[in-house]
Amino acid sequence: MRKLVYILEDEEDIRDILSIFLSEHAEVKTFANIKSFKEAMLTVIPHLFLLDINLPDGNGLELAMDISNNLLAKNKPIVIMSAHMRNDDLQQRKEISAFISKPFDLSLMERKVVELLDAS
Repeated sequence: MRKLVYILEDEEDIRDILSIFLSEHAEVKTFANIKSFKEAMLTVIPHLFLLDINLPDGNGLELAMDISNNLLAKNKPIVIMSAHMRNDDLQQRKEISAFISKPFDLSLMERKVVELLDAS
């Protein structure tokens, strides 16, 4: 059974690129907003979350906290991506497994996601 990755990113081009790159390693479902993401979470919990921070209907960091408090999802890796924050800003956030700065190197993103999927 293939592992499942949820990508929450409001920029369509970034969603599409990530989906294409990561679909070689896992089943990928993408979401443009928190509302549709949360609706999907009601039925299926993925093996890994890839979240943007700045979203049209909320904040990816707050969502990461919600995920880490969900009994079914709390042990799943959460990767945060942002153009407006640095890794230093997020080091104390225990719910975050990895941070990728935008613009990101696709091969670095792919390696990090595969590494976390293999460990989960």
